[in-house]
Amino acid sequence: MKQRTTKHSVQPLSEVPGCKTVAVDLAKRVFQVAGEDALGQVVYEQRIQSRDAFQAFLQQLPEGVTVLMETGPGAQAWARQVQQRGNAVRILPAQHVGKHRSGPKNDRNDALAILRAGHDRRIASVPVKNVAALAMQALHRARQGYIRRRTALSNQMRGLLLEQGIALAKGDVAINRRIPEILEDASQPIPDPLRELIDELLAEWRQLGERVAILTGRLEAQARADQTAQRLMSVRGVGPIIATALLAKQTQPERFANARQFAAYFGLVPEQHSSGEKVRLGRMGKQGDGYIRSLAIQGAQAVLQQLRPDSEQPDDRRLLRWQQRLGRKGAAVRLANRNLRILWVLLQNEQTYHREPNRRQEATMNN
Repeated sequence: MKQRTTKHSVQPLSEVPGCKTVAVDLAKRVFQVAGEDALGQVVYEQRIQSRDAFQAFLQQLPEGVTVLMETGPGAQAWARQVQQRGNAVRILPAQHVGKHRSGPKNDRNDALAILRAGHDRRIASVPVKNVAALAMQALHRARQGYIRRRTALSNQMRGLLLEQGIALAKGDVAINRRIPEILEDASQPIPDPLRELIDELLAEWRQLGERVAILTGRLEAQARADQTAQRLMSVRGVGPIIATALLAKQTQPERFANARQFAAYFGLVPEQHSSGEKVRLGRMGKQGDGYIRSLAIQGAQAVLQQLRPDSEQPDDRRLLRWQQRLGRKGAAVRLANRNLRILWVLLQNEQTYHREPNRRQEATMNN
């Protein structure tokens, strides 16, 4: 029989016999809990009204109870507390949990959806990260936020000037050099209030650039101090930003059966529209971590830009063939896919990548 309690009381889970799995819908102060037995029957439901009460609830968890949560603010901190008690914990991606929700969206239905999603073994859990990895991830997220705001400001300044009949080329150089020249040129048909506004936007744009440079320097310093990051950077197209992003994500590469699945985890595989014996492959899937996927493609594009058409290196010749057959963007996606497969191997050993691997290494990466 499913157990319910009053609004403010918290029934200990130890009083509910047979409860094996607990799902928690996290919030800032209110936590909805649902528990089920080994047969999948819901035997416990509880609404906990404070963080202290929820922490006390976790401290009283019986041994052998698995805790399910979905990704969101605070999930990593609560998951570490559960692990410290010796209970198993799984953090499920929120976008997959939503597919298991039935009925209107509320805390109770969300907790029940987490329980149902826990039965779907096709959903890969998000690794529980340590404090150092979360701090490194925070640097990446702050840096990414600065870049987005800086890009928005540059587009805004270009648009404002274009409305006055002044077109700017793409790139930071055009903004950093041309806009001051335009603002100082009295012959330009720009109203004084607009000149003042663009000057303020330009100052903010430059300040954000300085913040990006500072955070980039911190990530580069962390990459230089980490031996694993140094080994990852031995791959062409992988720099300190990609290396530290992978370390911060703590993907646990041993979870993946082969390198192909690891690359698919970041969406660098074609979409499938297959039926029966007919296999149809479409465009890049773009599923998984879009940040690392974007960094991997940017690194691959940097490699392609430095290619020499007359190079005799086997790797360069292969990239030139890809570029000729698939175009610059298609070759960059393919190289990013290959790099992630190589990184999957390096994350599981102490080796350093060499541009001409032996046949055994090549066979491992193609599995």
